[in-house]
Amino acid sequence: MNLAFAHHLDLTHSAESRKPGAVGIHSAAENIALHLEEAASGFQTLAPLRNICNPLAAARIVLCPRISREKYYGWAEPSLSRSYGRQLSAKMENSPADAVLCTEVKHAAFLKTDRPVAVWTDSLYGGLVDYYQTFTGLSKRTLNDLRAMDRAAVENCERLIFASDWAAQKAIELYGADPEKVKVAPYGANLTSGLTRAQTEALVNAKPLDGICRLLFTGVEWKRKGGDTAIRIVEQLNAQGISTEITFLGTDPHQHMDSVPDFVKCAGFLSLNKPDELARMKQLYRDAHFLLQPCRAECFGHIFPEANSFGLPAIASNTGGIPTAVHNGINGYCVDVEDVDAYTEHITNFYKNPDEYRELCLRAFDDYHARLSWSRAAGEVIHILENI
Repeated sequence: MNLAFAHHLDLTHSAESRKPGAVGIHSAAENIALHLEEAASGFQTLAPLRNICNPLAAARIVLCPRISREKYYGWAEPSLSRSYGRQLSAKMENSPADAVLCTEVKHAAFLKTDRPVAVWTDSLYGGLVDYYQTFTGLSKRTLNDLRAMDRAAVENCERLIFASDWAAQKAIELYGADPEKVKVAPYGANLTSGLTRAQTEALVNAKPLDGICRLLFTGVEWKRKGGDTAIRIVEQLNAQGISTEITFLGTDPHQHMDSVPDFVKCAGFLSLNKPDELARMKQLYRDAHFLLQPCRAECFGHIFPEANSFGLPAIASNTGGIPTAVHNGINGYCVDVEDVDAYTEHITNFYKNPDEYRELCLRAFDDYHARLSWSRAAGEVIHILENI
């Protein structure tokens, strides 16, 4: 298949696409572009795009954040997404592509071409409303603009591909999307171990299971990712006799707590673009016994395939798209968001049973390669597009 890839950024410039705070979605788009280029017989990037909107929208973009008590997002302005659509439509006129794939709703909503249009994303905007902190308390204008973009994309796209079953079901529930054109292709990892299975087995076998149980928590948003719940989980593990410490990667507990327990380690924000910080990040994955992610909201979570690539199983909440990423007994376990007892029970049971723990680690590694790698995902998406 000859494929066109639509995005407003030129994702060949990785430093631009990996700005802190936007690392998730833009690194995902970068990996999608890279692996689709490898999987497709022909590949064309429709980028960059200019940010153009009408004068009234431009005035709102400047003024509304200053005067509105509600959240207003200028990037949701209809004239901006329509401009993206016109630019992409023009680029497609001379494109040899058989289809065009977008990774964001705002690019797919108003793209008009005689070739099939598809979007591959972690959620429509409507799925995030009153679920993510950043999508609560929205102004009426922004809320209406987001929903209008969603509806336009649902109508315009021949295929709506989502990273999780949760997001796919949301598209059907919220907008009446045709189930026949709704598909699921889980995302991959933005960071991988590069380990072979033999190397992973050696790593897992070398981990001591008779000393300190080391947990890894990763994420920038403390509340959404459940940083406070993670603290309670580790407190309970220590109270039950399992000597446990937790390392926070991406966030600093000192900014959210008056008193930080001694069992807390802080790695801070580490950049994928800096070799020394990348090496430190990988070492944290190697040293940990479990990834702990008691998230309150999550569309998918790149962190799960990342951890699994190191043979690191996840103990996570069952919210949003996480159950698509984490399959119970295969690469970890999902439990109710605030059920501290359930988290501690899984961690305790496996930590006290070394053989079962090591088997879980290797299943997690195998599951990453079988189901959660970008190369597998790209191949699945190409297959979906070829069968439109």
